[in-house]
Amino acid sequence: MLLPILGAALPAFLWLILFYRSDRYSPEPKRLVARTFLIGAIVGAAMAFSLKEMPFKVGILFVPVFVAPVLEEIAKFLCVRWTVYHRSEFDEPVDGIVYATAAALGFAMTENILYVIDGWTTGGAALASYILAGRAVLSVPAHAIFSSMWGFALGWSKGRKGFRPVLMISAGLLASMVLHGLFNYLSTQNFFGGLAFMVFLAIAWRVMYLLIRRSLKASENAG
Repeated sequence: MLLPILGAALPAFLWLILFYRSDRYSPEPKRLVARTFLIGAIVGAAMAFSLKEMPFKVGILFVPVFVAPVLEEIAKFLCVRWTVYHRSEFDEPVDGIVYATAAALGFAMTENILYVIDGWTTGGAALASYILAGRAVLSVPAHAIFSSMWGFALGWSKGRKGFRPVLMISAGLLASMVLHGLFNYLSTQNFFGGLAFMVFLAIAWRVMYLLIRRSLKASENAG
């Protein structure tokens, strides 16, 4: 069982390295990023088991499309907002995306391990490998994309006062929930839904790229 666990964990670590290196002007302390990743993983485990016990019976897509995106994005947001946001190291606009993706990838790692183990126990190595391959390039980075929406808002809001930061963070959270819900919905659809799913992913990646570039520009100007 150790092999599927390690295999399921690896993609999140690799994506974490990629997103961590996006902060090229003043990289965050590795220990803080690792801690945020670990907190996200712990919260991911708690959420995974909690959602299984929720008494929703309103259609097969109700929980993954409407309930899980709201609860999971709030949980990941609080991982950053309550643990690292007020630290002095969180001092650049791009830092919000770095820590948001760290928490999201920790969350995704736990979720990935649970899915791969389930595939291993029910269908053996073949099914587990199929699940791992698909999730490694789709679901795992998707969590980082969703959370980058509110991560960008947190980075922009740091040091600002008044109503605008509250509005910005609320909009970022809402955007992450909508993207998350669309991802879960489109991933279950037929051929045409699959085409829409790929278009959706391409647009989501583009939006994230633009947010990172804008944050880096703001960090450069601030420096």
